Amino acid sequence: MKKLCILLALLLPAFVLCACVDKPQTQQLSALSVPDLQPDQAAVIVKEGETFLVCTVTLGRDTDASNGEQLLQYLSDEGILSVTWQQSDYGKYLLSVGGAVADESKNQFIAIYTSVEKDKGAWAGVPSYEADGVKLVSAAVGISQLTVEGGAVLYFEVSSY
Repeated sequence: MKKLCILLALLLPAFVLCACVDKPQTQQLSALSVPDLQPDQAAVIVKEGETFLVCTVTLGRDTDASNGEQLLQYLSDEGILSVTWQQSDYGKYLLSVGGAVADESKNQFIAIYTSVEKDKGAWAGVPSYEADGVKLVSAAVGISQLTVEGGAVLYFEVSSY
């Protein structure tokens, strides 16, 4: 009996550790067509219900934005995309982007996904999508720290917790 208890004590933590780790799953956004970007272009894509709003911006010509906040502010200033946010202790918190409007009473928020490798989340079960061969992964940084660079695709949708 003592050997069985020792064996269980050794195996149980390994089983619990393995059982708790979610495997990341990439879903396909089959209705989304990601634009072919030039090396100096970035794209902002917003899921608005069952459709997608796609904005392509030439960096250095249209805007000098270097982060997501600046890029969204540019698109808002140009009347291309409406954006509302509030200041929080952690930086700006998106309430709406284009037709994607979070209803906080329903535990909704604006989820941010990016194609920029250094800003992608790396935790177990990180949400991700693939569209036209572009992998969009839930961002590990907020909108104000989100990198905007040539070839970047920033994707926004309403999600809930």
